Amino acid sequence: MTNWSNLLDPFGRALLKRLGTDPDNLPTNRNPITQALRNPGFVTAIENMDGFNRRALARVATVCQMSVFDAAGGPEGDNQPKALRRHWYAWWKPYFAQPFALQLGDFETNAQGVQEIKDQNWVQMLSQIYGEFVDTCMVTYQDLWVEDASRMMQDFHTVLFKGCHIIIAVEKDSLFSDFLAPAQALGAKAVYSGKGKSSKAGIERLLRDHFGWTEHNQPFTPARPLIVLHISDYDYDGETVIGPTFGTQARRYADDVREARVGIQPMHVTDEGLSLPDKWYRVKVGNRAYMEWATFKALHLAECFEESCGARWPVVGNAAGYCPTCSSANCGVYLGKGIPHHGLEVEALRTRVYYGLLVDALLQVLPFDFIVGRLRDECIADYISAAIRVQGDVLAGNDSYKKLLEEFIRLNVIKKEFEERVQSTLEETGKPHVSDWRDLEDDPTPGVYREYVSKAQKGTSVWRPFKRGKRTAQLVQWLRENAKDTLDALKKEAIEWKTNTDDS
Repeated sequence: MTNWSNLLDPFGRALLKRLGTDPDNLPTNRNPITQALRNPGFVTAIENMDGFNRRALARVATVCQMSVFDAAGGPEGDNQPKALRRHWYAWWKPYFAQPFALQLGDFETNAQGVQEIKDQNWVQMLSQIYGEFVDTCMVTYQDLWVEDASRMMQDFHTVLFKGCHIIIAVEKDSLFSDFLAPAQALGAKAVYSGKGKSSKAGIERLLRDHFGWTEHNQPFTPARPLIVLHISDYDYDGETVIGPTFGTQARRYADDVREARVGIQPMHVTDEGLSLPDKWYRVKVGNRAYMEWATFKALHLAECFEESCGARWPVVGNAAGYCPTCSSANCGVYLGKGIPHHGLEVEALRTRVYYGLLVDALLQVLPFDFIVGRLRDECIADYISAAIRVQGDVLAGNDSYKKLLEEFIRLNVIKKEFEERVQSTLEETGKPHVSDWRDLEDDPTPGVYREYVSKAQKGTSVWRPFKRGKRTAQLVQWLRENAKDTLDALKKEAIEWKTNTDDS
């Protein structure tokens, strides 16, 4: 169990003391911060304290809430972590963000005169506060009762070689199912969808559920690194944000991470005999970083200025080079305002084109000779299978064993015939009485039915208030007491099993 008091900063400790709460003995049945926010003058009373700001109050409120969750069994009391959105509705918005924002004046009044907070800003703060605790290695998302259930992920039982930890990370859900087959053939352990930019909680869940990572078990070592092969679009986000984020987040949990990008490149399109202008799309250039990427890496349409030519062709970056039609150097690419810059989405190519690219990417971080060596080390003879196969030769050539086997077969036939006759006799005797105990057990109430469904968890079966086993036990007792003559006759029956050649 996490000692949440250790996560309090000086401001948090001072505030709790001011509220009459021992910071070393946090309450488990209430959150003193959200409780204090019910007082409309609370923020005014504490805003001059050293260290006070929105995030500082959010941190201490979160620490106190986790103490409550640990005692209650999480946001919904079922001892299960929940998606961040559940935390938003379970406590953050109604008991912290909304009353805090209203006291700060951070709200808008709608047409109906209702004061509304700016949800998006406060949702981001919730994510950031939780992320800060995880980033500082104080706790994990599981400690915070958070599980990112929105990310698609799947693992495989067989990997390339023992201790090989490969993740195929795709940028979006639409790619997920298409990469299951090549990932399994490659020897990956898991396929994961970042759903855009991956979440830290999603990566933690992936490593915990599918690689066995825990706070006390580190499966990744320099000799057995975590390998992340990410597949993303050819644009600024895909190359510099979304793709690298997979590896960056994994490094919070793994000591050694190696990564390579499998994402689409312009050469892949032309290698397939496809036209770049037919496949590209217009990328955004919202700030300097995007513009710098677009200037040197985006796809543009170059033009030959010779009157007799006027050819146009796609180029990467802002250098037109020579005209491919007339070889003239009198060419150019316009990058002025309103001139579009283009990129490529992963879907511009057939999925199968990426199958081989996955191997190329893996070999960037794992030498092929090393892979082959590990496969040779593991491809050893099966001594058990070998012994079984040779055992067959011995048994087939042993006459005494063959006679013994024939006798086993003969006796087993006699044994089975008697067992089946006993079974059939007892079934015929008991079948007419299967409903004799219909009224066994009292009728349940609607409340019992409701309580059963209310407590349902993953894997809970359909409601069955009556026990089949109890009625079967009654039938067993009836057979033993009321079919005694039949049972005694079967017990005394002599079974003919000896042959004329038996000595005894």
